[in-house]
Amino acid sequence: MDEEYEDEGWMGRHRVGDEEPEGPEHIENPQEVLNECLEKFSTSDYIMEPGIFTQLKRYFQAGGTPEQVINLLSHNYTAVAQMTNLIAEWLITAGVKVVDVQAMVENHLKDMILRTFDPKKADTIFTEEGETPAWLTEMIEHPTWRSLIYRLAEEYPDCLMLNFTIKLISDAGFQSEITSISTAAQQIEVFSRVLKTAITKFLTNPDDVQNSILECAKMVCHGQHTYVYSQVLIQVLSQEVKGGFNMKRLSQEITKYALQM
Repeated sequence: MDEEYEDEGWMGRHRVGDEEPEGPEHIENPQEVLNECLEKFSTSDYIMEPGIFTQLKRYFQAGGTPEQVINLLSHNYTAVAQMTNLIAEWLITAGVKVVDVQAMVENHLKDMILRTFDPKKADTIFTEEGETPAWLTEMIEHPTWRSLIYRLAEEYPDCLMLNFTIKLISDAGFQSEITSISTAAQQIEVFSRVLKTAITKFLTNPDDVQNSILECAKMVCHGQHTYVYSQVLIQVLSQEVKGGFNMKRLSQEITKYALQM
């Protein structure tokens, strides 16, 4: 089996809220806060950023003046998002179908995110927001953005924000879409749901038993921690009167598959 998880399984994974407090609250230097905020306010379209209100609060608490922040935000407002919406409306008015325009915008955004995604910056979302951002919850309701999250999670398996989002997707009932074993294996809650889906498919599709067994075996044998956890669970289920024999067979097939690896 894959040795990648020999030293770190689910126990070594970081989750939102797992961090221990680091002692007394750090008091920020007012001048440093002002400089940091002014630097952010000087970037293009910063007024559209989700963390704008948090930064404004820090700025004013550090003694910042309203005139300066108003000038910076207005001067650096280029309205990229608004111009995109305007062009989209023009295309629709010109006769292009709404679904085609939406696909153009979404595909372009996906390409940009894939090229420029920074996992370290993504992880700061939780420190700036302090809670799950509303836009993230809305984002996972759309298949296009869920597929983007799956792809990014494959490329950046240690990104806290992506792992947390995968759990949100699973909690929302979309675990059947998580076809990547390495993505599912990052968190026990997600893996359990995906494993349940695979076992259910095995039990309810007698016409496709071999493919169901192979799919389940590949998932279970992804790592040592997934193998042990799954086999113990299947062993418990095999004690049931109803379906117990099928679960014993599944366990044997998984063991056979593991020995061939």
